[in-house]
Amino acid sequence: MRFRSMNPVIRHQSKMGAYEGEHAATYSGVISKSAFLLAITFMFGGLSMWRLMEHGVITGGIAVLIIAPIVAFISVIVAMYKPHLASYFSIVYAICQGTVLGVISGMYELVFQDQIVLTALVATFSVFAGMLFLFSTGLFRVSDMLRKVLFTALLGIIITSLFLMIFRLTGVFTFEQMEGLIFAIVIISVIVASLFLMVDFDRIQQSVQAGVEKHYEWVLSLGLLVTLVWLYIELLRLIALLRNRR
Repeated sequence: MRFRSMNPVIRHQSKMGAYEGEHAATYSGVISKSAFLLAITFMFGGLSMWRLMEHGVITGGIAVLIIAPIVAFISVIVAMYKPHLASYFSIVYAICQGTVLGVISGMYELVFQDQIVLTALVATFSVFAGMLFLFSTGLFRVSDMLRKVLFTALLGIIITSLFLMIFRLTGVFTFEQMEGLIFAIVIISVIVASLFLMVDFDRIQQSVQAGVEKHYEWVLSLGLLVTLVWLYIELLRLIALLRNRR
């Protein structure tokens, strides 16, 4: 039985043949690009958070909170479907997402204080390190079934969250009435986001072993960054909910 990867990068590459040497993606290339994108995200996030907390100013104004996420989403789509442009759109994503994350983090810090942002950051990279250890040691393997379950769970989280948002905006339920359900969804989201890191690691491993083209390093790094941002936001929400229950 012939193996067919669920990784779209590999499926596309199999039609073109594997690259070798300096033209092929490498682990070191993915690591360096991931670190670069994280640095940009941290830089713009830190600046945005500092401006909000010290001067009460949202970088770029309220419009940025609406436009930046849209631009970030479009950047991910373009990078995935146009890998040769991924280097540019990955940076655009990091700038936009970093700016928005800075505002969100600043708001949480102002409301909950007690270094909630630092706690969420430490938790995020602790989960990252733990998942990387489990994957690299072979204690946890990613199967096609796991991918299907995770994508189904993600779809369920998105749909449920949309309904909860509508219910809250229309006044059908108050936050207090939905708090238990929101807490459960956040817990599930943290678990799903953590497991998606495994999917990212597996995608990187398969892509490097398949000899995909060098510019796919940006696609792989962007995918990892998207998951880390999602995990950080969910952990920030979880810590806030836990402190709110004190």
